[in-house]
Amino acid sequence: MQPPWRAAPRAALSSPLTLLVSVITALLIGFVVTAAVLHYSASGSAALAYHYQRDRLCTESLHPSLEFTVAAQHVTPALDGVRATAGNRPVLPTTYTREAVTDFGGRPTFAKFGYRPGATDHLKVLEGGSKDGLWVPQSIARTTDLQLGKRGMGGALPPVTAIYADLHDRLEPYWCSERTSIIPNVLSRNDQLTAVVWMPSAESFAALPPALTKEGVNVTVRFPSEVPRTVDDAERLVAAGTALLSPYDGDGVRIVSPLVLPVENARETARNVRAAILPLTLISLLIGLAGVATVTAQWSQRRHAELRLLWVRGSGPAALGGRAVLELGLPLVVGGALGLGVGWLLLPVYAPSTALPAGTLPRAVLAVVAVVLSSLAVTWAAAAFRAHRSFQAATSGTRLRRVLTALPWELATGALAVWAWQRVQDSGLATPLKIGGLPRIDAAALAFPLLVVLTTALLAARLARWALRASHRASLWSKPAAQLAIRRLAAAAGPVTGVLLVGVLAIGTIAVGTSIAGSQKTALDVKSGMFAGAESYAQVSPDVVLPEALKGNSTIVGESKVNDRIALVVDPETFARGAFPHELDPALLTQPLRVGDAPRREITLPGLPPLNPTAHVPSFPKVGTSGWVVPRSQVEDLDNVPSWYVWSSLPLDDLTAALADNGIAYRNANERAKVVSGLPFLTIQWTFGFVTAIGAVLAVVAAIALLLAIEVRRRHNAVSGAFSTRMGLRPSALLGSHLLELGALALVAVAVGLTASAVSSGFAVPKLDPAPRMTPAPEVPDVGPLLVSTVAGSAVVVLVAAWIAVRAVRSARIGELIRG
Repeated sequence: MQPPWRAAPRAALSSPLTLLVSVITALLIGFVVTAAVLHYSASGSAALAYHYQRDRLCTESLHPSLEFTVAAQHVTPALDGVRATAGNRPVLPTTYTREAVTDFGGRPTFAKFGYRPGATDHLKVLEGGSKDGLWVPQSIARTTDLQLGKRGMGGALPPVTAIYADLHDRLEPYWCSERTSIIPNVLSRNDQLTAVVWMPSAESFAALPPALTKEGVNVTVRFPSEVPRTVDDAERLVAAGTALLSPYDGDGVRIVSPLVLPVENARETARNVRAAILPLTLISLLIGLAGVATVTAQWSQRRHAELRLLWVRGSGPAALGGRAVLELGLPLVVGGALGLGVGWLLLPVYAPSTALPAGTLPRAVLAVVAVVLSSLAVTWAAAAFRAHRSFQAATSGTRLRRVLTALPWELATGALAVWAWQRVQDSGLATPLKIGGLPRIDAAALAFPLLVVLTTALLAARLARWALRASHRASLWSKPAAQLAIRRLAAAAGPVTGVLLVGVLAIGTIAVGTSIAGSQKTALDVKSGMFAGAESYAQVSPDVVLPEALKGNSTIVGESKVNDRIALVVDPETFARGAFPHELDPALLTQPLRVGDAPRREITLPGLPPLNPTAHVPSFPKVGTSGWVVPRSQVEDLDNVPSWYVWSSLPLDDLTAALADNGIAYRNANERAKVVSGLPFLTIQWTFGFVTAIGAVLAVVAAIALLLAIEVRRRHNAVSGAFSTRMGLRPSALLGSHLLELGALALVAVAVGLTASAVSSGFAVPKLDPAPRMTPAPEVPDVGPLLVSTVAGSAVVVLVAAWIAVRAVRSARIGELIRG
């Protein structure tokens, strides 16, 4: 007789909680694999975008460009040939003469002439503004007392129609690629260096007098294009541009392709992140599949009578496993699809970028399909095995379970943790051989803190099982609430240890992820601050006086450097105002200082007196851990110090604006955020950001497992609780008993998880340093906020679970429970 399998999907509706748990479990598994695929794919795009966001790349020069020098009469033919080669692609040429003596009708001066389409639209006009004549910088106009309408070089030049404000850092994006050509080194002693006089047209530039173009014309040709959002797009742009410009390679023409190294770094970043998150993803999937098996076991328990009837009618274990798939298969498929959708929708939350390469979503779909099929296979196998154990060989399953439980899994994971620690010490972050390359990140090294958490979780679960097995010796009947809590825990030792295992993993994983990600973020901020010396800085002349806008937030620092020896000249009174915050006694700045491991002997550096300080500090801004610091008062001639800088705690825009507004010449302006390549730090940060997301998923799994364990024991808890209240146990004591039971479980999970993460992170964080030559080393951040949020979240779960258990007792009907 064939059983009525067609009614199986409808019969599943009789257990809505089982269906809900199945959907949620499959959703979490689907989310994990979707997030893994999308996260590592997005990390490559984020690495590429990092270069744009930090202005390390000029967007208009992402496409390979040309730079060459030709005679003035060859400029127009050369540019016409480039335009013909480019076809419909936009071309942005710029031409410059060399600095030459120019007569504007007054005192002769040096000037450099240039033409760039649209240049005058990006200049600040001070006088005039007509675009049919010369646009002269204010510096040249002031030097020659130039007035509008004058025609230089004996009338050979177009009339001056505008005087514009000289360009200074920071430049708008339009000028980014031309920075070295349009901003002269105003601190150089070469009087020939000038700003650019802009011509009104390409024809007027070609008609410049031979005296101004006799040394040739410098030409740059840019090919503006859309900014690629993914690594694949960037790679195609570089390949197409290189092929387009290959005929011009050689003969004094230089092809500039600044996007090549960022593309390589982005590819390497994606590979590093994928290798690092793969082990954790697999562990999470195994836990998720174990959850599917648990749900199937609970389903088998609820369907025991029906399955026995089907068994008697001739259905074997394989057929009964198929019945489980028919009932639970649709929820698993729906949950997997929901997990895919949630992973896609939450991409901005957990991924470093929302730009995904083509084919990423199909890969995620295939991964979810594979996981759903695996879930169906686990459902079938778990139900079939349960039927075989219940109806065919009642003892074999128990024996196998005892063997699996007795195996010392924590020894195996502990050995892996020791091996991973060796990798952390030996090659966790290998220094790149290529300039600008990324350090090689060892995935095994990054797995060390997670393996410690896993080992600790397994050990805690084993100790908890032993403790529950011996709990029958406890006698606390003077406190019945505690005694009942212990007995309930002992009666459900299997589910309890399972919940404890997942709970420790969840809390430990979240703590590890947030600690290491936070340490990398802080390390990047502090290392870049110590390396730059201040939030922003700009090179100035030795005799500069701080304007009013910079007093109270800036300081002037001299720098003398020879090879790897560096000394700073500081003003003790103002240094702390502008320098990057550093633990240092200000009184020490009144005397020379030896920093770090600088040699203990007398040395001499340009512009400074002989140095052999007795006072010592371990580190110092800009100097790092090797160098010297000299008070400004002990330097006899400040002009002999090679370089002087303004250090400021203000943003770079505010610093440069204050200098420019007060007519103070400066160059080499920069800010803390740009002096250190943060991509190696961000790679580790993104990796452990995903670890945190997986920890959150495991926390949800632990909460569901706890609620499911209570629901599975609903009848048992209801009977024992009802009889206890009939025997005089007060309702408040009953609630307290459940709070003790569940609170103890949550407390152990929180304590063990946070302790394991603190120990593993404490060892790993200082070693996971992408820039070990820079100070200071990464440090574990404050875990106070994490501790508070973890305890609060655990308390909410415990309260909800205890409320469900007590509500089951209060709504129970003793007679029906006894008859059942």
